[in-house]
Amino acid sequence: RHPAPAGLCAALLSKPETQKLVAAMLRHQASEVRYTALDILAAQTAGASHEAWLPPLEQMLTSKSVSMPLLLDAIKKLKNNRFDKHLQAVANDSKEPLPLRLKALDAVKGLKLTPETFALLQSTLTGGTASSAARIQAAAMLATAALQPEQVTKITPALATVGPVELKELCGLVKKTKDPVVARAMAAEIAKNPAISSQQESFYRTLFSNYPPEIFETVVLPAIAKANEATDAKKRLLVPLANRAVHGDSKAGRLIYESGKGTCIACHKIGDKGRPIGPSLNGIGAIRTERDLLESILFPSNTLARDYEAHIFETSDGQTTMGVIKSHTAEGLLVADIAGLERNIPQTQIISDTVLTTSLMPMGLDQTLPEQELLDLVAYLRSLR
Repeated sequence: RHPAPAGLCAALLSKPETQKLVAAMLRHQASEVRYTALDILAAQTAGASHEAWLPPLEQMLTSKSVSMPLLLDAIKKLKNNRFDKHLQAVANDSKEPLPLRLKALDAVKGLKLTPETFALLQSTLTGGTASSAARIQAAAMLATAALQPEQVTKITPALATVGPVELKELCGLVKKTKDPVVARAMAAEIAKNPAISSQQESFYRTLFSNYPPEIFETVVLPAIAKANEATDAKKRLLVPLANRAVHGDSKAGRLIYESGKGTCIACHKIGDKGRPIGPSLNGIGAIRTERDLLESILFPSNTLARDYEAHIFETSDGQTTMGVIKSHTAEGLLVADIAGLERNIPQTQIISDTVLTTSLMPMGLDQTLPEQELLDLVAYLRSLR
């Protein structure tokens, strides 16, 4: 069984006879037939829906009789609030795996966070036990949800402590608030974050452009200048650190990688661990020295791996997607975003394609690790030959 091509799905699902066929497939006794129907719905990009599909999908959701991740992907594409109550129930169920709870919450059409689901996202982001992928997803969902003022107040301190990828996602909250007092509070927390240098000055300047200029000039800009000074000092340490990394503990480094510390595992694969958003790290030690590896972690945009450039796509449905092109198909592009989610973008919907000169892997990842752990991680990567 293979996922259905997105373009084919969009064409088929517009036909009444096909809509009836999919409804019959969703009710079929054979699980393979039901899975094929879910594949078709999950792969579509047009958001097609049909009343006859809803009861069997609702029954699957309440009985959990099929692959829940695939079912949730299909339901998300339908954009129908009929499922919201059941999806919220899955998200609130502490017995379910965290990735499944987040996926269910992400499929809710009109996402208005309840106290329970807000607490779930907040603890995922700041609790220290969730995977890097889960933290990134939680940050993205918090940034796009309709938060109450008290919820914004609760999440603002996280801007000072989250990793660089999550920080970029959470910065979306700054654009959503209209209160200069709240914006100043957010600016103060961003200024405390060691990963503030993971984005260019222009990013923050644009972020705060709708607020009094003094918020950026007196709160954020000095923190950026201080971070830049630290970056210059870091450049001078490259060679001494590389010499010390030769004696790092590769076994400890492997544990650091697999635990998700440093967020390498969020975008890179080693063996069966991690996700293939960025280049595979298998055999990286055969072609990169300790200094090379340290430089790629400390200054990831210095050298961009070919075919892993970040793109920003604007589509005719008004959406913007940033990610790496995984493959070209007859239907369009398969793009993986920073959270590891894949999306098929039809060529006919692409209005603009901007290639970024900076890496999707941001600066500041080294700030999430103590120095010895960074050296151990480099030693592990160097051992992969």
